[in-house]
Amino acid sequence: QVAFRLEGRGPPLPRPPRGPAPPSMASFRGWAPRAHTGWTPEDHMKLMPSIGTLGSNVLYMNPWITAFAAGSLWGFVIWAMVAQQAAADDAGSAQAWVTDVWNWLYMLSQNIWIVVLFYVLYKYYNLKLGKDDDKPEFSDAAYFAMLFSCGVATGLWYFTAEAMWHYEGSGNPRWTDTQMWNDNTRAEHALMVTFFHWGPHGWIPYTVVGALIAILTYRRGFPMSMRFTLYPLIGEMCYGRLGDMVEVLSILCTVFGVCTSLGLGAMQINKGLIRLDRGSYRGTDRFVGGRLGIEESTQTQVLIIVVITLLATGSVVMGLKRGIKALSMIAFGLSFFILLSVLFMDQTWYILDALTSAFGYYLWYLPKISFHTDAWEELGKGSDGLGGAPDERGGSAGWMNAWTIFYWGWWISWGPFVGTFLARISKGRTLGSFIVATLILPSLWSFLFMGIFGAAQIRITNQAIAAGLNPTNGTDLSLIFGALANKSLVGYNQTTGQTWEWVGVAGGTTRLYKLSTEDVLFEHLASYGGEGYATFMTLITLVCIVLYFVTSSDSASYVVDILAANGVEEPPLMQKIFWAFTEGAAAAALLLSAGEDSPKSALNAVKALPIILGLPFTFLLFWMCQGLLIVCKEEAKLMPIDRKNFAVFLLNLEPASFVAMLCPFLPLGTVAARAWGGPPGPYTLAFGAAWLAMVVLAGCTAADAAFGYMAAAAYFMVA
Repeated sequence: QVAFRLEGRGPPLPRPPRGPAPPSMASFRGWAPRAHTGWTPEDHMKLMPSIGTLGSNVLYMNPWITAFAAGSLWGFVIWAMVAQQAAADDAGSAQAWVTDVWNWLYMLSQNIWIVVLFYVLYKYYNLKLGKDDDKPEFSDAAYFAMLFSCGVATGLWYFTAEAMWHYEGSGNPRWTDTQMWNDNTRAEHALMVTFFHWGPHGWIPYTVVGALIAILTYRRGFPMSMRFTLYPLIGEMCYGRLGDMVEVLSILCTVFGVCTSLGLGAMQINKGLIRLDRGSYRGTDRFVGGRLGIEESTQTQVLIIVVITLLATGSVVMGLKRGIKALSMIAFGLSFFILLSVLFMDQTWYILDALTSAFGYYLWYLPKISFHTDAWEELGKGSDGLGGAPDERGGSAGWMNAWTIFYWGWWISWGPFVGTFLARISKGRTLGSFIVATLILPSLWSFLFMGIFGAAQIRITNQAIAAGLNPTNGTDLSLIFGALANKSLVGYNQTTGQTWEWVGVAGGTTRLYKLSTEDVLFEHLASYGGEGYATFMTLITLVCIVLYFVTSSDSASYVVDILAANGVEEPPLMQKIFWAFTEGAAAAALLLSAGEDSPKSALNAVKALPIILGLPFTFLLFWMCQGLLIVCKEEAKLMPIDRKNFAVFLLNLEPASFVAMLCPFLPLGTVAARAWGGPPGPYTLAFGAAWLAMVVLAGCTAADAAFGYMAAAAYFMVA
């Protein structure tokens, strides 16, 4: 048995004998963090429940975590399949509550976390993520390819049109007010908002989680597990049910996020395959019905998921260095080729000008947009009677929640998965270089990627609008594609001196905003060349998207298995296969349960879950930032690891706890007397009077609901 020491003092603990019983958490005593000098990850794992043998290729897992995670996952999936509309409505309502009520917290939290990261970047740059003589396991190129492929998955491809959507006014944001914004300033603002969504504020959760896990694993000898990110704060409690809850929450966030990506990605790949099969080019199908007869159907999308799952499983089986690393480098190389092609085929100097201008605008505007909450827009129109702007010139309610808060919730919910993976590949690097590589460099690359595609699509959109490509019913292809337009009616009246000339719209001009999300990328690429070129670009883009899907799926399976196996860096092969198949099977089941008329119905319920689960992780990330600061100070010898702490954990229920629930002024009086001096009586009377006032106000709620809010205010004052 581990000999617990109250108040965190005493000599280092001995290494535990084989198979010790886990520490009892019933009393919440002896919880204080301690050095565990000389312990290995295996020593820590012996303090947690397990089935199987460490080092086995067949089975080693935490039964509680695996059972609760798998049970919760399939329980929700079955509910989403059976009660599709009800599940989607309930999940949507929960998501709306998160984004409506906690808007301010999301915006504040990102700014606090980034300050913490820049502080440790400056203060502890040379702190090694490992022993002092450890060397990096991967080259810089392979390292960046893996972290970027894992961090953005296919989201970067799915949202290449984000800047164009912002420019066109999707969701009616505040910059659609033409009295305040002209088209040029709106274009620059659209690129800047896109940079904000894909910049450092998005990558923060990955960096915080990854840095903390890497230090604790490679310097302290803890298992590679999410539970131990809270060890600096809750100490030995990490081995108990609190730690299990953190692991289960992390697994659910990861699997639900990957399921959603697989489902939505399968739809995009389905669209691309249809284009190849039919020879689609600028609104026309060369082979009507297709050469292979590929249809946009649930069966096709399920088959795509099966193929991606098999590829991901093969990658996981091959291991980190031969599978995930190789695929990540190929995917990154292909994406770089496509990006440079767009830069050179479009108006290169214009795009470079736009990137430079938007980046400077981003740096200047960042202090404002990083705190902006659309507070007045969320009140609605003035005619709604809730206090919205009477001139009704601002943006619409809901834009902030549908975009920025949605992004923050998604980035945060993926923090456990991506952060753990980043920690796994970062052994031997310094803390400073890790923060630069996972926070600054991927943000700059995202700016380049989204900026090039965004600037190009905004230019094409301007061409289409100026020429008159503006369908009123959304289905008139002759007013979407320049190649199908009546050139005598759709074009430009160009003047030279005193003369003018009518020029019909170019065939490559397309009103991209009027296309489906899955079609925008392919039509944009097709605008630069002929049919053969368009087919080639569609093909390599599909390959790139598939590879990004595989790299995200195999990385997620790898990390989930680590978390379910108590933090084993190389979990059993059969469990890797199990989690890879679980992700694919869940996504396929959701698609199969939906009708052909509404293929996203079941996915919509699951899509909301990462955002909902991201809320509790927001609070966890605050504690992780505090834990990162503590660990850095401990490693720099500025704070002892074995130090005085409270003897009883915060959540412990003592006899006085039950008294405090009914009469909190009694213990408050005692605490105040010890803290400020003097007899407890006067303090108890003062707190008792405040408590009595709260009870009276609460009792008056029946007469007027306003008294209830006053009672809440009194409660917080007492608390």
